[in-house]
Amino acid sequence: MNRKQRRATTKLGSRASATSSDPGEQISQLFSEAASQERARKFDDAVRTYKRVLALDANHAEACNNLGRVLQAQGKTKDASLYYVRSLALMPQLLEQYAEICATLFSLQPRLAEAIRRQAAAWPQRLPLNDLLGGDLDAIATDPLFLHLLQSAPVRDVAFERLLTAIRHSLLRVTAAGLPVSGQQVSFACALARQCFINEYVFAITSQENEEFSLVRDVIANALASGAAIEPMQLAAFAMYAPLHSVPSAAALLERKWTPAVDELLDQHVRDHLRERDLRDSILRLTPIDDEVSQRVRRQYEENPYPRWVHAAGQVVPTSIDRYLREQFPTGAFTPLNKNENLDVLVAGCGTGQIAVASAQKYLGARVLALDLSLTSLCYAKRSTPRDVAPRIEYAQADILKLAPLERRFDMIDSSGVLHHMADPFEGWRILLSLLRPGGLMHVGLYSEAGRRDVWAARKFIADRRFGTTPDEIRRCRQKLLETPLGSVVRFTDFFTTSECRDLLFHVQEARLNIPMLKAFIAKHGLTFLGFEFGLPVLQQYRSHFASSGWAWTDLDRWHAFEGENPNTFSGMYQFWIQKP
Repeated sequence: MNRKQRRATTKLGSRASATSSDPGEQISQLFSEAASQERARKFDDAVRTYKRVLALDANHAEACNNLGRVLQAQGKTKDASLYYVRSLALMPQLLEQYAEICATLFSLQPRLAEAIRRQAAAWPQRLPLNDLLGGDLDAIATDPLFLHLLQSAPVRDVAFERLLTAIRHSLLRVTAAGLPVSGQQVSFACALARQCFINEYVFAITSQENEEFSLVRDVIANALASGAAIEPMQLAAFAMYAPLHSVPSAAALLERKWTPAVDELLDQHVRDHLRERDLRDSILRLTPIDDEVSQRVRRQYEENPYPRWVHAAGQVVPTSIDRYLREQFPTGAFTPLNKNENLDVLVAGCGTGQIAVASAQKYLGARVLALDLSLTSLCYAKRSTPRDVAPRIEYAQADILKLAPLERRFDMIDSSGVLHHMADPFEGWRILLSLLRPGGLMHVGLYSEAGRRDVWAARKFIADRRFGTTPDEIRRCRQKLLETPLGSVVRFTDFFTTSECRDLLFHVQEARLNIPMLKAFIAKHGLTFLGFEFGLPVLQQYRSHFASSGWAWTDLDRWHAFEGENPNTFSGMYQFWIQKP
């Protein structure tokens, strides 16, 4: 994997492995020795030394990654793939570097990259498996990195999506025709079905596929009703097009014995669904939800919990909120909280819990209250929260607009991607500020009008053509957008799952904001603006832009001018921190 990934594993993996001074020192020395051998292209020596590191610390993510890289250089692609997977399993946050991981996969499996190009050229025709992969399906379908990627994150590339769409159709046709399949093909179909569940069946579907799917669906329904046998491939094929919990009497599937791949599929499709249903009564209802806009937003997220995520970050070394902000804003003027324990955090609009979990992992002493309108989202969050983090997070259903009477106060509030879904974002912001202790810190994420111009053009396209918000309509709309210049919205990862695409392009309520509006609110309430969160390249570009006339990270007028000339600067959101006086 690339240099950026290696830096990430260095920062978290190596620090996490040094649990005591002597073993930690030995591991560090061996790792340095192995890295030196790798640079000198002494690959046999490097392999032995990296394995010595892993013998001392089996969870050393960077050693796993580097060992995979060395083995790949030696042409041992299957072993390399296994170690890459081990690194990703230890640090799932590396999956955010999706394009780089795909590049690694394609270098391991060049035939897969060629199949992507071939299918992209043929689209919308779905090429059969032989035309795409020849006789290499089993070799490619058993690649550990490919399988892990399918089961861990939504596909985030249109060409890759189209290849998987074609493969899915081929596997469905084989199943509908009752043709024999290998155990490896069944396992791969299960992995692809798990991908389709993660992306909520966003792949395009033809009328022929619907007919073939209906045949498989009826076979399964009749078999469950009669007690007849069901072929594992039939279940996998169904699950590539719809969740298995939608099968009548789906719980009866759990009473049968299956292969490990099918049983894992049932975990995702049926057991997790039942767990989430059982959690509904355990979620605290903190406030009523009677505001008209809040009710419409809640309905959307009850139908499409957002976002879908699979794995929480691993090997995170918690740090104090003061140190975190000092690293983010080295020249920022903020007053330290001096709290390394009992840090009261409110996540206002937690969705499916990803930010709440990240906050509990990241900040020393964090105790999190995570609120959302959607009970379905909260159940997803509670079911997905890692056991070691769960005691420090309380989930509750509430409307931000009804929180003013709440007696509890917080050291930090995170409200990212939430306030702009209110009729008046600033009313919600004012209420949250009233819950923040004096000197408290707040992280806010709000949509930029300039940064989302293509999104608003796409929303107009959708409104003009009267696309609905059903999964079928969202699938159809995505394909139509890809035929136009508005296909530029694929730059948003949200385009690649049904719930996230609905959030991106079909939201029932969305406000457009700009930096002068933020500046006016911040000034009116006497808040201290600490800075925008950015990667180093954008900060360097901003600094260079104003090098001749002076610059400051907290100069909102300069940032407004910079955005005017670089409108995609805040294409995600304005992500920034403020401090209450």
